[in-house]
Amino acid sequence: MPQSVLTLLALADGLRAGRAFLSLLLAVGITLGFAGSSAPTDRQVRFQAIDEVIAGRKFSLVGWEFAALGEKIAAWQANTGAGLEREQARAVVLGYIEGIRRMRQAEEHINRLVSVNAPDSQVAQAQEELADLRQRQQARRPLVEAVIQRQVADVLADAGLGVGGSPVPPVNFTFTEPPQILIISPRQEIRNIRAQMLVPQIDSAEAGEKEADIAERTDFSAYITRIGGLGAYPTMVVESTNLEWVVSTVVHEWVHNYLTLFPLGMRFGSSPELTTLNETVADIVGDEVGRRVLVRYYPEFARPEATQAGQTPEQSAEPSVPLPEPDPPPFDFNREMRTTRLRVDELLAAGRYIDAEAYMEARRQVFVENGYHLRVLNQAYFAFHGSYATGGASSSPIGDQLQELQRIKTPDDIAGFLHTVRWFTSAGDLERVLGTEK
Repeated sequence: MPQSVLTLLALADGLRAGRAFLSLLLAVGITLGFAGSSAPTDRQVRFQAIDEVIAGRKFSLVGWEFAALGEKIAAWQANTGAGLEREQARAVVLGYIEGIRRMRQAEEHINRLVSVNAPDSQVAQAQEELADLRQRQQARRPLVEAVIQRQVADVLADAGLGVGGSPVPPVNFTFTEPPQILIISPRQEIRNIRAQMLVPQIDSAEAGEKEADIAERTDFSAYITRIGGLGAYPTMVVESTNLEWVVSTVVHEWVHNYLTLFPLGMRFGSSPELTTLNETVADIVGDEVGRRVLVRYYPEFARPEATQAGQTPEQSAEPSVPLPEPDPPPFDFNREMRTTRLRVDELLAAGRYIDAEAYMEARRQVFVENGYHLRVLNQAYFAFHGSYATGGASSSPIGDQLQELQRIKTPDDIAGFLHTVRWFTSAGDLERVLGTEK
């Protein structure tokens, strides 16, 4: 029995009103009982500290989706872009991409003016020009989105990923600045134990301050990063002058929407392996379907195929003179990041997380020296980027296994690949299917 209750019992003889005593004892007992049962755990205390650090910077997805869905319904009712011929549709999209490029140039121009202390009048004029560009882009954005949605939907349907000639769910995306993501990982291992959406306006300086504050207050590894898209509905896609990336990202995020109708997507986030399976499937399908969209509608942006199967263009021509000594191989980001990840895994498995952190910082500086300006490289970085198994930040075999399954199904049968993996409920399902298919 708690010492506080014993003290109350000792005071009982001094109380003439027994009912008052019993009431007091009952109230104190209930209070102590609740206090004991609801005492926060160490994890809860640390998560509360994280909430304090990011207070006022969380992103409201519900509010965004409410507004975005209203816009999409209006575009659907108006049948936006339905009357455009193929070349007209191409011109609309390419004009929008050019508009993005011009906005980027205008932003850089303003930065240069500010950096050299140009007169306020020049800066104000440049800002007005940028605001005008943004207004024009915003006016034509719904039409551009409708065009790209139809192009992607047609290719998905032709690939066998449609019902009655239309993909399910319908392809719907919005050009916007997605929220940033805060990832939390223990220092002793690489594991995503919390992900929180933050407002997109957080700059690098603020991100670094919040990561350091979280690390100091919780002893967790923290990483805040921008993302290229988000599988909400409609999905979010960042504006980019890289049309190949835009189309592939639209497909990638649609795949996430599609998979939520099946066991694989329903289990997204339930384990690191299932998160990796989901993200890697979306990468594979996004890249392949995105390539087909470019070939059909924007062939000038499609990557050229090798001149002969298995040969690069350089290999297909027999040199007539001896070749000079080759230059040192260029810095390969994925190769170097994979090397880094594997060494970090070894150090953490040995319980040497302090050494792992020192190694990651040294490696981060190597990446910076080679033109990859990584702001941070830590356990949380790998917990996020490692979920994409085709990238260098992952040490998972899932990427190679899924690509092998795609090769077995053949790249042409992207629907067969997706129809197979959508039923997976664990990484073991992938291994069993591979063993059966081979």
